[in-house]
Amino acid sequence: MPAQLTTYPIILFILAVMHLYPCAAADAINDRPAEVVTEHTYTIGSGDSQKTYESLCLFGARLKAVKSAAKVLSRRGLLENFGKRQKEVFCLAADEMAISVLEEKRLVGEKTYYVKIKARVQSKDFIRAENINRDLDEQEKRFSWQEEMEQYVAQSVDPGKELSRAYRYLRKKAWRVAIIYLNHLERKYPDWSEIYYAKAIGYYAENKMDAMIDALKSSCDLGNMEACMEIDRFPRQSKGITAFKE
Repeated sequence: MPAQLTTYPIILFILAVMHLYPCAAADAINDRPAEVVTEHTYTIGSGDSQKTYESLCLFGARLKAVKSAAKVLSRRGLLENFGKRQKEVFCLAADEMAISVLEEKRLVGEKTYYVKIKARVQSKDFIRAENINRDLDEQEKRFSWQEEMEQYVAQSVDPGKELSRAYRYLRKKAWRVAIIYLNHLERKYPDWSEIYYAKAIGYYAENKMDAMIDALKSSCDLGNMEACMEIDRFPRQSKGITAFKE
């Protein structure tokens, strides 16, 4: 009888451990980084410095990696739905992930720069980005009316942080402030397609359809495929761009 009392707990313990191992293995699989390879080509503007076009091109590749990795991590249940904060968080997450540059070059005879990267993206990259986004949002709430109208743009090249600010304004439906800010940003980066795509969202919200189409065309001409698809879709659906609807 004593032997039986001793044996049953041991058997139960072994069975419990056997059930735990698959769960632990599944968690280990889920927690591994999403590894993606992306590439981006940037059209170099006449006024772009080398630092500017290299930074904007690298950001383009990083942002593509973030979008691809987000799908993988979401399928694993490791990423929340950011809703209308998605664009601003993704812009900031692009700066948080670990990458290695596989190839980069200025194409001979062309005013274009090309970069190819391998990124290791983890859910914690998005958590850090969301925390940064929250802090920036709080800072911007303290801007004076004059600061909002003047929209000072720093000389340093920081595309993720700069673009995320535009999307925060758009999310908060501060359409006029968003357009003013993007106009300033356009003077700094006149050949960056992302600026015109963001402006198109603001123009759509203000019901300025001609301006919206012009902004989408500018973004498309500079290589933004999302903008090109929106232009093709707009005449048929007459519902405006899908990027920032209610």
